[in-house]
Amino acid sequence: MVLGAAWGRAKNVCQQNGLLIMSVLAVVVGCLLGFFLRSKHLSEQEVKYFQFPGELLMRMLKMLILPLVVSSLMSGLAALDSKCSSRLGIMTISYYLWTTFMAVVVGIILVITIHPGGAAQKEDSEDSGKPIMSSADALLDLIR
Repeated sequence: MVLGAAWGRAKNVCQQNGLLIMSVLAVVVGCLLGFFLRSKHLSEQEVKYFQFPGELLMRMLKMLILPLVVSSLMSGLAALDSKCSSRLGIMTISYYLWTTFMAVVVGIILVITIHPGGAAQKEDSEDSGKPIMSSADALLDLIR
């Protein structure tokens, strides 16, 4: 009887917090998989296969950032009264545009001064002329 009650309570907790439990479990499995695969010496192709789902996730998140920011700004302004929202709206949009402009300027300055990926391009040019592409690479590029 006690075992049945405990099982019912555990089942109820899993139903209410399923997404949280699965997220934490995915992080733990990913960390364990990363630690165990680090000891195996994987080829570049195998590393690309493991990087692909994470790359897709990051691209999807980047694609959602701007619409989420703009919609949250608009919904916040819509909740205000009309007298206050005109002045506050102009200030909010100008602040958002100014910070975006500053981020772009800082990014361009850093790219010009640091040259990210420059060392990797020099190493690739010394090794061979063209990278070897497989049909799996073409398929992954198509999905991207």
